[in-house]
Amino acid sequence: MSKSRDFHHMPTLAALMTPFPYHIDIGATVEEALALMEEHEVHHLPVTRDGDLETVISRNDIDRANAPGHRLEEQQLYVHDLCARRPYIADIHDPLDRILLAMADTGIGSVLVMREGELAGIVTVTDALRFCGKYLAELTQSVDDSIA
Repeated sequence: MSKSRDFHHMPTLAALMTPFPYHIDIGATVEEALALMEEHEVHHLPVTRDGDLETVISRNDIDRANAPGHRLEEQQLYVHDLCARRPYIADIHDPLDRILLAMADTGIGSVLVMREGELAGIVTVTDALRFCGKYLAELTQSVDDSIA
């Protein structure tokens, strides 16, 4: 009895990224960033400086800064006050498994996706989970169909 193997092509970041994400300037207020997130129902925004990609800000960054007792709570906050970390940047053609494992190993919540040096999209943990859930549902459905 020989087992037939079903070979699948490894998806790239293009398969699950949110293309052309909204972004905000590093000099904007945190209130402006929060309003943009709420308007477009997103939790991460790429941050630019003079049109160049700088970093990323998340809803969690803003929530932490607004928490009682935070050292910045008494002053006007700007995006640059909350963006100390370097973003995780990947190429649109990078294999998905490598990026998902890197996200899990480092605990990062988002990856900025570049195409030829320009911001092409963003991948968040939510995007990754949604993609994996749909992939598993399709995989299970194709197994069920082959049994029938």
